[in-house]
Amino acid sequence: MKILGIDPGFGLCGFAVLQTRKSEIPHLKTFGVIRTSAKKEFADRLSEIADDFQGLLDLHKPEVVSIEDLFFVQNVTTGMDVAHVRGVLIFLCQKAGVRIRQPKPVEVKHCFTGNGKATKSEMKKMAQILFQLEQSPRVDDAADALAVAYWAAQSVDFSSKK
Repeated sequence: MKILGIDPGFGLCGFAVLQTRKSEIPHLKTFGVIRTSAKKEFADRLSEIADDFQGLLDLHKPEVVSIEDLFFVQNVTTGMDVAHVRGVLIFLCQKAGVRIRQPKPVEVKHCFTGNGKATKSEMKKMAQILFQLEQSPRVDDAADALAVAYWAAQSVDFSSKK
């Protein structure tokens, strides 16, 4: 089963693709970020993210997309913009007939590191260890997407179609 993990954002949107089978350690296919320029209008950035995400769906054909749920306490405006991104991504998944999972950040961190309050550096280090990377991911959003995909690999019901 292919799983696409997403750490949603509008400046950087992390993604990771895992291949997994029941009771096996997930195999990392690819990971990275979709970048948009802060100089562009938000609608243009949203369109660019949608196009790039559709490209990921078309290329990797995941059976499950795991998109991290929102958590924000300080900047409501940023949270609203990320919510718009999530809405577009969820719409594209629904349109493609892909199963959608939406874990909370604390669930992802706990599954990935054993600590629901793990720091960004702990998440990056665990990504390096679990996926046997030469170095930890440079971008937090990419490491978070790896963790979101890993959470789905650990929690998905392999017998279910939806």
